[in-house]
Amino acid sequence: MNQSSQSFVPDKTVWPEKLDRRHSIEQLLETPIVGKFDGPAPAEIFYNCGTALWNRGRAPEAIEMLDAALRARPDYPEALCLGGFILGEAGQFEAALRFYGQALSFKPDYLVALSNLGKLLFNLRRFDEALAAFDKATAIAPTNADGWNNRAGALRELGRLEESLLACRKAMELRPDFAEATLNCGTALMKLGRHEEALPFYQKAKALKQDFAVAMCGEGLILKALGRFDEALAAFDEAVRLGDVDSISNRGCLLLMLGDFEQGWEGYESRWLAGKSLKDALGVKFPDWSGKVVAGERLLVMNDHGLGDTIQFSRYVVLAARAGAEVTFLCPKKLHRLFAAYDGVRLVDEIQASETFDAQIAVSSMPRAFGTRLESVPAPVPYLKPEEALLAKWATRIGAHGFKIGISWQGNPNPEADIGRSVPLAAFASLAALPNVRLISIQKGVGSEQLVNLPPGMAVETLGADFDAGPDAFVDTAAVIAHVDLVVTCDTSIAHLAGALGAPVWVALKHVAEWRWLRERADSPWYPSMRLFRQSERGDWSGLFARITAALDPLVRQESPAIPGQAIAIPGAVGELIDKITILEIKSERMSDAGKLRNVRNELRLLLALQKNEDLNPPPLDGLRTSLKAVNAELWETEDNIRICEKNDDFGPTFIALARAVYKLNDKRAALKLEINRLLGSAIVEEKSYA
Repeated sequence: MNQSSQSFVPDKTVWPEKLDRRHSIEQLLETPIVGKFDGPAPAEIFYNCGTALWNRGRAPEAIEMLDAALRARPDYPEALCLGGFILGEAGQFEAALRFYGQALSFKPDYLVALSNLGKLLFNLRRFDEALAAFDKATAIAPTNADGWNNRAGALRELGRLEESLLACRKAMELRPDFAEATLNCGTALMKLGRHEEALPFYQKAKALKQDFAVAMCGEGLILKALGRFDEALAAFDEAVRLGDVDSISNRGCLLLMLGDFEQGWEGYESRWLAGKSLKDALGVKFPDWSGKVVAGERLLVMNDHGLGDTIQFSRYVVLAARAGAEVTFLCPKKLHRLFAAYDGVRLVDEIQASETFDAQIAVSSMPRAFGTRLESVPAPVPYLKPEEALLAKWATRIGAHGFKIGISWQGNPNPEADIGRSVPLAAFASLAALPNVRLISIQKGVGSEQLVNLPPGMAVETLGADFDAGPDAFVDTAAVIAHVDLVVTCDTSIAHLAGALGAPVWVALKHVAEWRWLRERADSPWYPSMRLFRQSERGDWSGLFARITAALDPLVRQESPAIPGQAIAIPGAVGELIDKITILEIKSERMSDAGKLRNVRNELRLLLALQKNEDLNPPPLDGLRTSLKAVNAELWETEDNIRICEKNDDFGPTFIALARAVYKLNDKRAALKLEINRLLGSAIVEEKSYA
């Protein structure tokens, strides 16, 4: 849909009967109108003069003439329509909509007003209302190709792609050389995933209109989706040369996918959000952040993407805070609880007008600011962690039996965000057929309706109506992920969440995936615990899940030994059991090696089952257990720091202080275990003796 502003030209010039036709518009503009007529000048004269002045770029005078026309005739639809156009160009959108509405109230079949109203509503992203205006326009003028093309654009944005395609074809039938309709036809086909069909339409649009940069950009997107990367890069280069701003960021994303982070981030910085440049969309008020951290610097970081991207890039917010910046992170309120453990980061969902900052940056611009290269992606997983109380809640709800796989299959349904990324739930059926496997849905919202129509023999467990039902996103999901053996998901926010938690996660990707997953790699530099599975052919989910199932089979069988009795029963103190459980929980949250995590989670599952079977969970235990886990977490970090000292041959005061901290923390640990033994009447009580 062509949304560029054009000079308003009325349907026809209206010459009132009393006007001597020797008086041309030019003459009227050169001399005062007053005195040329018997009595007040007709409204039409003021309107015609206003139109001529507007088309000559003399806006203030044009507005005066229109005001005069409307004073002379308040029910003048043509003047109201031109007034609406001028107000829209000035950014006074609500006033413009009122003017168009008034014009149509006096002349309901006024095609120009309907078309302009629809275009303004389209630009305001009020697509349902825009479509209603375009529907009326095509009903009034069914042979008007522009009307059908406008309608196609609104249908496309509403996700009604097949209808959009029909409207495009109607416009092309009415005007065979209609380049914009040809382009829109290609775009509808691209969003339907019919890339081979779409490519000729972009090529034809280029042929119909010289230097059609938008068509070249579309061609680049199609070539990229087809895996023809060199040709795609050439198309983007040509579109950039012709001034297409979207192609700069599209070129950057392609370079990022190809591993060229140095050039890629520069192009990515030119991305547009909701039709605005990045800086305009975010409302830049403070200096851009350079990426160099200055201690005490007040840094405003602003969210500019969806939930998955925010989780991915939020690691940089933590890095900036640890380096000494005073970081305020402006992000959706529903993520604040998930990010609550970010030390030194202030989380807000709005900025007060009185607040000032030394610098600001978009969160997804931070990799560029930090100079991130493929070999230097910061991956300090886990950088998110589940809440202790929720861990306990979902451990009880899920149970310890079976090989538990958390699954998510549907991403954002917006066709702009989800072209071929979502997976049919039925594709997971081969996983459900493996022995001892439990599929547990961690899907929320759109896509959940597929649960009522599963293939025969396929079972998927759900977690109840209260699962992440509150205002905070992913807090329950994070706790559930900590209690499953593996997450298998499509390319959606769940993949980022599991990766940030350091949990084993396998991601099912379409044939040419998003830039962040790079090319032909089975791993991700962003998330060490992640494994990537890619379609061999576009749209072939069955083949991809056959490979996932084959890779999973030996792991499942390892968790389900055919020979019983491999786990032996040994006597032990109850405090020792709870202590071991907290240590295993810490390991499951902090380890990234998939093989080690499987063993840790297997042992944790067995011990949690033992605790449950022996009914060792009275309410007073909760506080002691939380304290014991905190001590063990501090011991973990202290021992890590000791090893760093050893690696650096640093046996000075820092090493001595750390070594002293170990025995002090072990004393606290022993005291807590003793309290637990007394609370639960343990038959075995550990004893310690000191020199």
